[in-house]
Amino acid sequence: MKARQTSSEKRLREEQILKALEEVAERLSVRVHYEDMKAFEFHVQDGSCKLKGEAHIYIDRKRPTKERIHILSGELRRFDLDTIYIPPLLREKVFRTAPLTQASPDTAETKMGLD
Repeated sequence: MKARQTSSEKRLREEQILKALEEVAERLSVRVHYEDMKAFEFHVQDGSCKLKGEAHIYIDRKRPTKERIHILSGELRRFDLDTIYIPPLLREKVFRTAPLTQASPDTAETKMGLD
């Protein structure tokens, strides 16, 4: 029988996954930014863009870790992930999930093995 994770163990695991995703972004030369999206004078959403030819991913820093994981993994799926090494467990649990349009942050928790 599988032992139930404590909330601090789950939080630590989520933070490790997020750190691994940030390392994947770095290997792809993608800059990840955590910004206060409500601080802008106009409506800004999480997502990726190119600025001066460089890829960037912006995520609202007020989002919980599991939502950051969902957004970052979804945006990274747009890149050629076959050109870099991604640890097999991370590739299986995060990058082989349903497309972003079919998953919401609430359902992504189960699909990414974060439950």
